[in-house]
Formats: sequence, structure tokens, C-alpha cells
Amino acid sequence: MISEKGSFSLFGASKVGIALAYHFHRAGYLPEFVWNRSEEGLNKALRWVPFKYESTSIKDFQGKSNWIIISVSDDAIESIAQKLADSVDNLNNVNAFHTSGFLCSEVLNPLKEKGCRTGSFHPVLSVPDIKTGIREMPSAVFTCEGEIDKELVKLVEKIGRKGVILTLEQKEFVHVSSVFLSNYSVSLIAVVKELCEKKGLSEDKATMILKGLSEQAVENGWSKPLSGALTGPIVRGDVKTIEKHLELLDEYPELKKLYADFGILALNLIELKNGGIKKLFIEKKKEFSL
Repeated sequence: MISEKGSFSLFGASKVGIALAYHFHRAGYLPEFVWNRSEEGLNKALRWVPFKYESTSIKDFQGKSNWIIISVSDDAIESIAQKLADSVDNLNNVNAFHTSGFLCSEVLNPLKEKGCRTGSFHPVLSVPDIKTGIREMPSAVFTCEGEIDKELVKLVEKIGRKGVILTLEQKEFVHVSSVFLSNYSVSLIAVVKELCEKKGLSEDKATMILKGLSEQAVENGWSKPLSGALTGPIVRGDVKTIEKHLELLDEYPELKKLYADFGILALNLIELKNGGIKKLFIEKKKEFSL
């Protein structure tokens, strides 16, 4: 079987890599070769995508794909690119990209020296498992960077919602923002559930009470300026309530500091945007520097 769209090979059977390969295949690209360090990873990939060849040795790659996808940990991308370059003499007319949200296409320079055109291609979504990645990827926005950035944007039209071309600096800041919004938000929710459980409130009840509020906060945060989205004691200047909150968190010093740091951050942002808040509350800022 020959595809007009060409073939692709995957290096690294990561959750993102397998989900991306799945949608490549659905879009009409032929899965040629998959590499992973372990047989277990190869088996996972083959459950979802019918690659023609698979191996735990990069040297088995013959360089016959139109697209090379590198989906390994950030620290391993450059070494994998170098091993690929050492294994194949000619990679002319091959497009190669990695899926790191932080690193740029320069880490693929060993492949570029062999004739590859390179880029980086990252779905901005959380992929806790392969099934979730496959389900959510069609609705994801992808960041695209490198000399093939325009080709990557066109590629998104086949497998995702939208591709956005970013500079290296923009990409770095999008990635650190993603960590704040995704991983740290998830950690904060886990802490809230744990605190509620310690006070005798089951996870089900805590979820029923607080989940809607957190979803509303996210929506308000993106749709409104901070001055219109922020509610609670900071806006009202309820110093006594804030002091009581801090007292309740005495047993959890890390959370107490986090509460204070976020309070100062919110206060500073409001001051920058709105010219200040009640003088009495401003004077209390020093109490937050724990």
C-alpha cells in the first residue's frame, strides 16, 4: 500500500508520541518504523499503530520515512538525533520534528546536517495516558517552530484544531505557563482534597462542593481582567478573614506560605492594574512574607 501523504517513523513510544502516531495513521500517513529502548514500549505502540517495522536498536532504521517524530524526554532528544544521524547516510527530503514543549528545533541539528528539514511540534494539552491523548489531541492547539513551521501548521489541519507558529522565546514561556496552569493546578486540587479529607469531608463531597467553583475560576480568569475575576477577602479587604485563614494553615507551613505568596501576587497585580487597594490591606502584606 502506498500513501500520497508519505510515511512516518516514531522514535520513543511515549504517551504523546503514540497518540500523535495514531492520528498520523488516521490522517493517511503510513506507519513505517518505531523505535523504543524497551520491548514493553514497542508493544504499547503496536497496540495502537500498525508499524511495519519495530526495533530497540536505532541502527535498524533505514531512513525510508518522509517524517521522523522524536518523542522522548527533553534530555534525550539531542542524543537520539545524533544516533539517528550516525545510522543513516542521507536524510534529504525528510522532515523531522520533536514533541518537546520547551526545546526548539536546534537540538535536531545532527539530523539537519544529514539533509533533514527540522522543527518542533507540541500539542498543548495534558496527556496522563495514551487513551486520553488520543481522545483529546484532535481538539488541541499545537505550537510549531523551526524551518518546517508552516508545514507543521498544515499538518495540524489533519490531526488537530490549530497550529500556532512561535519563536523560541515565546515557546519557552508558553511551556512554563503550561506547567503552572496544568501540573501545579492539579497538585493544588490534590492538596485541597487531602485537606478536606483530614477534616472529615469525603472526596466526593469536596468535589461536589468545590469543583464547580474551580471551573468557574478558570473560565473567569481567561474571560475577564483580574479586577473583574478576583473575588473573596482580598477584594473586600477582609484582613481578619485572611488572618484566620493563615491561622488555620499553621499545621501546613508550605501551604500557608503559598497562600501568602499568592495573596501578595494578586495584590500586586491589582495595584498595577487598578492603582491600589485599601490602605489597611496593603499594610498587612508584610505578614504574608513568612
